[in-house]
Amino acid sequence: MSKSKTITAIDVGTTKVFSLMANIVTDENVVTKPDIIATSSAPCNGLKKGNVEDIKLTSAAIKQTLQDLESQTGIKAKSAYVGITGSHVNYENKRSALKDIGSYGVITPEELSSTDFKPKSDDNRELLHAMPISYTLDGADGIRNPIGMHSDAVSVDTHVITADRAFLNKLTESCRGAGINVDAFVMEPFASALSTLTDKEREQGTLILDIGGGTTDIIGFKDNRVIYTGVVPVGGYQFTNDIAYTYDSTHESAEKAKMEHGHTELTAIEISKNITLTSNEECQTTEVPARDIGRLLRERSIELAQLVQLKLEELHMDNSDAMRVVVTGGGSKLPGISHLFQRYLGRRVRLGAPSVSWSNKFDDLNDPSQATILGILIWAHSHLQDKSEVNDKNTMHSNTKNKLIQKLLISHKSFRLSPWIRPTAQRINNLS
Repeated sequence: MSKSKTITAIDVGTTKVFSLMANIVTDENVVTKPDIIATSSAPCNGLKKGNVEDIKLTSAAIKQTLQDLESQTGIKAKSAYVGITGSHVNYENKRSALKDIGSYGVITPEELSSTDFKPKSDDNRELLHAMPISYTLDGADGIRNPIGMHSDAVSVDTHVITADRAFLNKLTESCRGAGINVDAFVMEPFASALSTLTDKEREQGTLILDIGGGTTDIIGFKDNRVIYTGVVPVGGYQFTNDIAYTYDSTHESAEKAKMEHGHTELTAIEISKNITLTSNEECQTTEVPARDIGRLLRERSIELAQLVQLKLEELHMDNSDAMRVVVTGGGSKLPGISHLFQRYLGRRVRLGAPSVSWSNKFDDLNDPSQATILGILIWAHSHLQDKSEVNDKNTMHSNTKNKLIQKLLISHKSFRLSPWIRPTAQRINNLS
């Protein structure tokens, strides 16, 4: 018997909140593609560089989008998957020994999926994600999949992502103030990777640069695993602020000039072209050469590329210089920035737009600025798929006599769908 579930995803950004609602049908333990039924966006002034500074303003922006979704669908959202990023997020790789491994004579999927390898959170930090990178067996490093191997001395290298507990409490309070509970927090750069990267890119090695309103988030994939994450506290807001500060213009006027006339390549801008900016002084305007605007944007783009390069120097692994870069997020739409990054980073760079075939009803969702919200939806879809697998597991377990074989088969499903191996948009596109 098929069942329909409505899920809500919320991207709480530095400059805006974007929410969407989708229906997902489960039929005989199969989860279908998401059917997006509504989207909504509202400006937000409650965050600074990804961190909640004003709970009331943040809550008001979230509530505005939820009310809009309800007016479009007649459905009142009760809970949501919420994106999270910001300078408060920390990342580190840890090695942990796994106990009680190899009790069947070989390492089984069930043992790996049931072992609690996640490090404990301290009083000030909250664990968001713990993603295995590789395993070590009897001193041999770099083993991607130890299932079926013989060893009772197993450890796992894990990419651990934690957030400041105070920030999470503020974001949770903002959501509750808007009348909604949090199903789960999802790291925004990881979400963007899910919607933009291909399976091949995640396997061969790719870096995502998600240029948002207040931060640029970095996440690296290799062998279908997360190997690096980082945050640079520079985003689209700083690009706009450079214009507004230099010419004493309104933020709205500077943003319009950036979006409509901005370019990082000065030769692409006509020498004689001027741009009219609205001054902060009442009824005053300023004529500015378009190339001067372009020069400001270029200088900020070069600075961002240099800050990203400094972050990437933390990536200590063989052939990391050969990893290509995918630039996404609202800031990636600045004309010329992909080519500038390619020159300054010395890597192949492409623009990353969401590669989903199930959002065609909403043309704006194919934009790089919506990579995160679609990735959050992919994560939520995968979470429901995991629950479906668990239900399937319970049914099979009750009807079988050969408990050991069924445990191995079922736990292999759980391992394959574990939180660190989420399907990309490419895989969901192939669902019925």
